[in-house]
Amino acid sequence: MSMVDTVKQGIARLARDHGGPSALAEKAGVGQPNVSKFLSGKAVPRFDTVARILEALGARILFPDEERDTTKPVVFVAARKSGGVADFANQPSAENYMAIPLAQGAVAAGPGLIPEDAVRGWVLAMKDQASIRYRTNLVAMEVGKGQESMVPTLHPLDIVLVDRDDFRPEPDGSIFLVREPGPDAEVAVKRVYTSRKEGQTLLTYVSDNPDKRFYPPSVHSLETDFHGDLRRAIVGRVVWAWSDMTRK
Repeated sequence: MSMVDTVKQGIARLARDHGGPSALAEKAGVGQPNVSKFLSGKAVPRFDTVARILEALGARILFPDEERDTTKPVVFVAARKSGGVADFANQPSAENYMAIPLAQGAVAAGPGLIPEDAVRGWVLAMKDQASIRYRTNLVAMEVGKGQESMVPTLHPLDIVLVDRDDFRPEPDGSIFLVREPGPDAEVAVKRVYTSRKEGQTLLTYVSDNPDKRFYPPSVHSLETDFHGDLRRAIVGRVVWAWSDMTRK
């Protein structure tokens, strides 16, 4: 695949995720005809146009030699009956599923692939679910014991899926895996709200637990606490969760 084709695929995905070519052009501050012509193959965009789109949306193009796809293909092994004959009847199609690594918080929050020795297990998910369709940089995490800040939405030992490519805090109140500022850089699942005050971008982390005596909101400056790097503050969007419904 050529570099132009790779860039075209990336821009096409951004267009799908942001409401189409017109919405993408408006958010990025570029001409809508330029985006449409590029996606239709009628023109090749200038580098500065692509750069403006990526910068405005907090995205980047990853080329084929850059490893980022944390998910793995699935292979189903047919069960064998007592006679030793494999039973392929009613076997699901492996092409419809992906395996997602289940990792600890600090490992899951890091960039790049998850080291094999840091993977606690694998979570099986259907590719065609709307919330994870086209997402490949996914990691699964278990809510820790005693971590009740997101109750009643999430409980300890629930498993969440995080898309590490989707870290823009919009719309307000969406749920993300976030980092706290400081050398320890602890991670937690929170709702994120943004605001501007005195030239600073403020990120407010909010828990769903109604007992605000123990789970108060925390406010951080993107520029002061995270050196202006949004990726240091937000690991990725929580797009799916497996939860014990008996606790709801």
